[in-house]
Amino acid sequence: MKTEAKKVPSSTFFQNLRPKFLDWEPQTEEERALEAKARIEAKEAELKRVTELAKERQAEKASNTRRYRVQIRL
Repeated sequence: MKTEAKKVPSSTFFQNLRPKFLDWEPQTEEERALEAKARIEAKEAELKRVTELAKERQAEKASNTRRYRVQIRL
């Protein structure tokens, strides 16, 4: 059995051949501003998370040294 080829208009055929990068448009100032704001917020969130982790570790270290000192005195 033979499969029939789909008939595609020539305009569609050539439009499909056209590279997609030709349709690229640069970002608008609004899009750039939104992206920059999102990056800044992400940085701040990461900094806050890291700071909280550092505080927790420091508090844990301090409590461990206190326990150690108490054990030595006994």
